Amino acid sequence: MTPDGSGSDDPTAAPRLSAAAGPVSAQVPQSLADLVRRGVLDETQLGAVVTALAKPEPRPTPARLLAEIAAYAGAGLLLSGLVLVLAESWDDMAKLGRFVLFVLIAVGLTVAGVATAGGWQALFRPAWSRSAPAGHTARARLAAVFFALAAVSIAAAAGSILDDGNDTTDLTWVYAAVAGLVAAVAGYAALPSLLGLLLCAGFSAAAVSGLLDEVFGLDDLAGPGLLVLGFGWLGVTRLGAVLERWAGYAAGVVLAVAGAQTVDVVDVRWPAYVLTAVVAVVCFALYATDRSWVLSLGGAAALTLAAVEAVVDWTGESAGASGAILVVGAVVLGIGSYLLTRSAKKSVPR
Repeated sequence: MTPDGSGSDDPTAAPRLSAAAGPVSAQVPQSLADLVRRGVLDETQLGAVVTALAKPEPRPTPARLLAEIAAYAGAGLLLSGLVLVLAESWDDMAKLGRFVLFVLIAVGLTVAGVATAGGWQALFRPAWSRSAPAGHTARARLAAVFFALAAVSIAAAAGSILDDGNDTTDLTWVYAAVAGLVAAVAGYAALPSLLGLLLCAGFSAAAVSGLLDEVFGLDDLAGPGLLVLGFGWLGVTRLGAVLERWAGYAAGVVLAVAGAQTVDVVDVRWPAYVLTAVVAVVCFALYATDRSWVLSLGGAAALTLAAVEAVVDWTGESAGASGAILVVGAVVLGIGSYLLTRSAKKSVPR
């Protein structure tokens, strides 16, 4: 009999809470039980923690939900009005006028985003110091939309002032992508959000492709550039610089596979599927350190694509080779399933 009356002498067993701990489940997670055994938490504190974790998030009131919908609708109508005004007066505006207009829009959206987020003190906190639920409040979501629209406005401002009017050597979109990337990264650093992350990924892909192809004339390096960019996204996500880890990993996998598939080597196909297989290896290596479903799914998809392309390249769509790949895949799947089942049986306490 233990002092807490749980009736178990096993030191590895999760402690049970007394009646003083409050109306919580008698069985607590093992990680919290370890904290009690080490003296970090006492039983009362443990009960408070379990109660807080088990308590569901409060549903928004109808008034708050209506206010959020009205805010989004107002932002959409404002954006639509600006687009219509620009479409009607674009040809009559000078280059400087367009630039000033977009800058003013970006400044207004930024000020609105800062005010909505709760002031500067709520911004520019490291992603790893934020909790995921904290970034999903109504005010945070609306502020993230403002910052995203501000980044798009900065990109439009850069494109309008740097437009040389030459359609054959027009680098406007490249300059716009670079400016948009800088603004999007600043907005995400201020307030991490899924929308901001997707904007950063899109602008980064456009900036890398445009700089290598249009500015430096290295069109053969556009594919490797995207591959390196994808690995960079995987790296910064693994290091914790991205709050939405699944989205950061997804962006990295998509960009890396796209870069591997667009490697341009004359009359040679093997670099594409070899590099795609490398992407799969990197995904599985990261999965060993961070159990994200995106890494496992992305690695499996990249490996499948590489295997199919290799078989087609080596055998010319031979049915025998395809069947061999099918058999090997089935064997590997069976071995993996057996090992997982055996590991699960060993982990079950007796």
